[in-house]
Amino acid sequence: MTRRDLLRQAIAAAATVPAIAHAQRPPAVNPLRLRIGMPDWSLGQRGDITKITLAREIGLDGIQVSLQFPTDGKTPTLRDPKTQAAFRQAALDNGIQICSLAIGSPGRSRLPLHTNPAAAILLVEAVEVARNLGTNNILLPILGDSHIDMTNQSQVDTFVAMMREVARYAERFDVVVGLEDWISAEHNIKLLDAIGSDHVAVYYDAHNIISKVQDLKDIYAEPKLLGKRIHQVHVKNADMLLSTPGGKLDWPRMAQQFYDIGYRGWYVLETASPNQDIVADTRANIE
Repeated sequence: MTRRDLLRQAIAAAATVPAIAHAQRPPAVNPLRLRIGMPDWSLGQRGDITKITLAREIGLDGIQVSLQFPTDGKTPTLRDPKTQAAFRQAALDNGIQICSLAIGSPGRSRLPLHTNPAAAILLVEAVEVARNLGTNNILLPILGDSHIDMTNQSQVDTFVAMMREVARYAERFDVVVGLEDWISAEHNIKLLDAIGSDHVAVYYDAHNIISKVQDLKDIYAEPKLLGKRIHQVHVKNADMLLSTPGGKLDWPRMAQQFYDIGYRGWYVLETASPNQDIVADTRANIE
């Protein structure tokens, strides 16, 4: 054996040892890193850019910002490209992600969403706003005056037709419109199947569902029924801290349901500050 052959074999053997050791090493077990955000209205004010700094101070990962539709011509709004740029920069400066864009009330003259063409136009505009802000999620609240009566086929058909067109536009920008509503998982599945697009999903708020859906069978079974249709989640415990007993939900149990279906998205704290200390109370909710 020449010296060169001996050296070549020694190098090969040395390279094999770490590979064998790595193969025999048990896989690392890393705790799940949750992404936790908060809506600007829970931080004190819709559309207020300073809430991004407050989100950083609290220790949040993200913020849900509101798209509003003022009619005075003076109030800053995210429909304005300059305001969009300012929000993007503030998020970068503070290391905070804009996790979603929430549709604020479009005004009485444009409600309800499922019957008024003006609301559909605003929603299409919101898709582009979301993309400009760097988020791929829109919270579309189908609540209150915009609640869909699933027994009214005309309402359902009109909404489905509108959302099919919105979805076609959302797909171009790779944005998902999440429906936050007061209907069961079964009814949400019916709506989404009729719309037929992965760019329309569910913005799931278990507290709203358990409070508003009269014929609800089992709130803890809903995540499994909806599966990947859930695109983002609101978390709250009425006006109490999440750790306070006596609420409508067992949140550790509900969180387990989300984990079991493979949900790894944002948990957005739509929580109150019962102790009048938003920093301390929200940090407690994060924990």
